[in-house]
Amino acid sequence: MFATLYLEFSILLPLARLQYSKMYPNTTVLVRQVLELNPQRDFKKWDDIASKLNLLFYQEHIWNTPYFFYDGQQTQLAFKDNVLRPYHQGKFNGITDADKIQSARSYMQSIKKDFGLSLRDSLSKPVLNSKLPRDTYRGKFSFYSRYLLVGLTYLFQIDSLLKIVTTFGQKPFEALISLIYWQFLFLIFYRYRYRLLYQEMGTMQAIKFLSIITKVNPEKELNKWDQVARHMNEYLASEENSSHSKRRFLDGKRCLNCYKTYFEPLSVGNGPSEYCELKEIVEIIKPDA
Repeated sequence: MFATLYLEFSILLPLARLQYSKMYPNTTVLVRQVLELNPQRDFKKWDDIASKLNLLFYQEHIWNTPYFFYDGQQTQLAFKDNVLRPYHQGKFNGITDADKIQSARSYMQSIKKDFGLSLRDSLSKPVLNSKLPRDTYRGKFSFYSRYLLVGLTYLFQIDSLLKIVTTFGQKPFEALISLIYWQFLFLIFYRYRYRLLYQEMGTMQAIKFLSIITKVNPEKELNKWDQVARHMNEYLASEENSSHSKRRFLDGKRCLNCYKTYFEPLSVGNGPSEYCELKEIVEIIKPDA
């Protein structure tokens, strides 16, 4: 019994810690570090900020260990959640939140600069004759076979619930804890289900994606979204050390779905925090999809 509970909570705690780090309300020190180092998209500087904040949180007994943030990427996400998103939602006061506004504007300037540079890159015409995975794979199942884990997860969920029900009469406490655990895990999986089909892009990859959409201007034409998919697949394939095989777009329809899932909601104040810095860019391009 205790071994089972230990295993379950050992999985739950990191998930809870991730959510806690994103919602941490005291952003004063984080903003000060961002203004001082101006990390923009420099992962090394974000790692430095994470190290300083981890030490500070430990010394001031905010966290029991000197490892609040796992790395700079998690720190950057905390900045997006607690500074960039409220900034875009107009929640900051010009006087009391001056530092937050300044740090957000500085970060946004670097994003707009990168987007402008990406727009200057010309699209390769030979790419238009290249094949999409849709044209080379036998079917969607063969392309998405790596996501067979999704189906297995559902089956495991059902099997676990059946076992909980059958043991509830004999060990009610253990069954109750297990029920809470598996339902929580299922909700986490459901929340991030889209990331299994549309692998998360880095900020620069997302900027490139939006710049390609701007230049192609696909509107509602799926054949033009096919062009976007071809150009994006070429870009992912050309990246150094890129695991592009896991991030390729099957076709233009999947490319359009990715845009609608991750980026279109940004224009109305929703969407994932990972891309909230792209809100102003999305509002500008707005492909009529």
